[in-house]
Amino acid sequence: MNKQDWKLRAQWGYFKSAFVGLAIGMLIAPGVSDIIKGYENGTHLSVKEKVADCAMSVADVFAGGDKVKVLIDGEVFAVARNKDEAIEAVKTAGLQYNKDGIKPVFCDISYEAVDPENEKDKAIVKKFGTYKKDKLTDELLGKYESMGGNNSLAYAMRIDDTTITVKSFEDVVSVLEETQSAYDTNNEFQVKLKTPASKNVAMYEVEVDKKTEDTASDTEEMTEETTSSETQTEEQAEEQAEEKTEADTENSEETIIPDDESKPQTAGEPEAEGTETATDAESSETAEEGDGTGEEATEEATTEENIEDDPAVKEAFARLSTDDGIKYVGFSDKIEVVGTYVNNSIIKDRATAYTELTNPVDEPGIYVVVPGDCLSIIAEKVGMSVDDIKALNDGIENDDDIYYDDRLNIVVPTPPVEVLVEKKETYSEKYYADVQYQDDDSMFIGETSVVQEGTPGVHTVTDMVTYKGENESSRQQLDEVVEVAAVAEIVLRGTKSQPTYMFPLTNWEVTSNFGYRWGRLHAGTDVKADVGTTVRASRAGKVTSAGWIGGYGNCVIIDHGDGVQTRYGHLSQVLVSVGQYVEQGEQIALSGNTGRSTGPHLHFEIRINGEPVDPLPYLYQ
Repeated sequence: MNKQDWKLRAQWGYFKSAFVGLAIGMLIAPGVSDIIKGYENGTHLSVKEKVADCAMSVADVFAGGDKVKVLIDGEVFAVARNKDEAIEAVKTAGLQYNKDGIKPVFCDISYEAVDPENEKDKAIVKKFGTYKKDKLTDELLGKYESMGGNNSLAYAMRIDDTTITVKSFEDVVSVLEETQSAYDTNNEFQVKLKTPASKNVAMYEVEVDKKTEDTASDTEEMTEETTSSETQTEEQAEEQAEEKTEADTENSEETIIPDDESKPQTAGEPEAEGTETATDAESSETAEEGDGTGEEATEEATTEENIEDDPAVKEAFARLSTDDGIKYVGFSDKIEVVGTYVNNSIIKDRATAYTELTNPVDEPGIYVVVPGDCLSIIAEKVGMSVDDIKALNDGIENDDDIYYDDRLNIVVPTPPVEVLVEKKETYSEKYYADVQYQDDDSMFIGETSVVQEGTPGVHTVTDMVTYKGENESSRQQLDEVVEVAAVAEIVLRGTKSQPTYMFPLTNWEVTSNFGYRWGRLHAGTDVKADVGTTVRASRAGKVTSAGWIGGYGNCVIIDHGDGVQTRYGHLSQVLVSVGQYVEQGEQIALSGNTGRSTGPHLHFEIRINGEPVDPLPYLYQ
C-alpha cells in the first residue's frame, strides 16, 4: 500500500468515527437533559435506566425503520424494532405453533407505528420495552399456546347477520329439525347438509328434502357411524371427516345427518292446527281480492246460504282438493354451516341454540296508513303501544298528525330464522266480476250511472299458499272451476269536461252583487268598467241575441248548449251577431252605460234552465 492510499483510508476512518460519535451524542443528549431536569423536579430516572434507554435507542438506529406496536385483537401485545421484524416474528411463531399439525389461531394481529412525540406511545414503549425478532417470536408462540388451549372444533350456523355455534353436525341438524317440526305435522321432511362443491371449502348449506323409503335405513347407518366417531380422538375425527368429504365430492352425493333421537318433543300439532284455521279465513279474503272484489263480498258470502251444499260445488271441491296439504317445510333464509375452532365459552348447547334461533327480535319496519286508521288501531295491528309508535316517529303526537298513505316507523318482532311452509289449499266461495265501465260523452267527468246491477257467481279455487312462520307471504292460484258465472255491474261514466267560466273583464271590481235589493231580485253582478272597455265571452257558445233588450240596453246573450246562458248588459257597442259561435275569451263587445243604468258598468248574468244564479261561485271555481 502506498503512502497516498494509506492517507485516504485514515481520513475515511476519521470521518466515520466522527459521524458515529455525532449520532451517539445526539441520542444521548436528550437523555442527559432529561436526567438533569429529573433532578430538578424530583422525578429523575436512575443513571442505569437512562443509559439503558440510550443504548436501546442506539440499537434501534442500527436496526433500521420505526418502532411498531404489535396488537392482538386490538390490544397492544408488544413493541417491535420495526414492522419487517414484527411481520417475520408473527410468521415464524405461526409456523412453529403448527409444526405438529394444523391448529388455527383465531385472532386479529395488526401493527401501528409508534409516534416518538406522543406521550401515550412513550409510555407503551417504556412498559413493554422493544423486542428483537427472536424474543417477539417466543412471546407470540406462548400467546398462541395459551389461546389454543381453550379452543375446540365446533360448527357455526350463519343466518344473515346471526351466528349460532354448536358442538357438532348432529347438534346443527337437531336444532333445525326442532325448529321446523312444529310445522311438519306429518313428519314428512328431513334436514340435510349439502356437501361443499370443493373439498377446500369447509362450508355446508342446509337443505330440506322430503323423506323417502330409504331414510330409516340411512338414519340407522349414520347414527352408528356417529356413535363410533364420538369415541375417536379429535385428530382422528378430523381425518375421517376429510376423507368422507373427498369421497362425497367425487361421487357428487349429499351428506345426510341423521335425526337425533334424544331431541325434545315440541307441541307442533296444536300450533299447526291454529295456523291452518287462520289460513282458511285469510285465503278466502285474499282470493276475493285477487278477483277484484272487496270485504263486502266476503261478508255477503259468509252470511248467505252455504254454497258448499250445491252438488256442483261439492263435485269440484272433491276433485280439486284430492292433493291438498303441506308440500314443503323449510327455511325462508339461506343457512350456512361452517366448521371452525372457537373458544369453548361461545359454544351453545342444543336448548340454548334453539331458543336463540327461534326467539323473535325487534327488526325495523314500515306501516302504511290506510283510511280509517288512528294511532290506537295501528298500535293494535302491529302489536305496539301508542307511546312506542310516537317515540319512533317524530312529529306524531295525536291522530290529527297522521294521514292516508303516510309511512310510519315500527318494529316487527322477527326470529333469526323463519320456517317456510308451502301449502296447497282448496276452497269454494262466491265471487264478483270486475265492474265494467262504459264512457258516456253526454255526462260530465265524475258523473256515473249504473245501467246493469252485478250478481255474484260461485267458484272453487285451488291455491299454493306460502307462509313465513304464522304469516301468509304469497299466494298463487293453481286451478279454478266456475260453477255459477258472475254477472258484471255495468256503469256509465262521463267523459265531458266540466264547464269553466272566465271573468269577462280584465279588472274585476264588483259594485253590486247578485241578490234582492229595493224589493226585487238583482239577477246578476255589476262590475265597474269605463265606457269602451273590452268585454269577453265567459264561456264558449252560440250567440242567440245581440242588440237592445229593454232595461239591459245593448246586450249579448250566449247559449252554451247545456241549459246554461250568459248575459252581458249596458254595452256601448256590440261586436258579434246572432248565430255566431264564439270561443271562451273572445271579444264580444265594449262596455257602456246604456239601458236602465246609473253609470258606466257591465251587468253580467249566468242563467241555468232560465233561472238566474249567482255568477261568482262559477267564476271562482
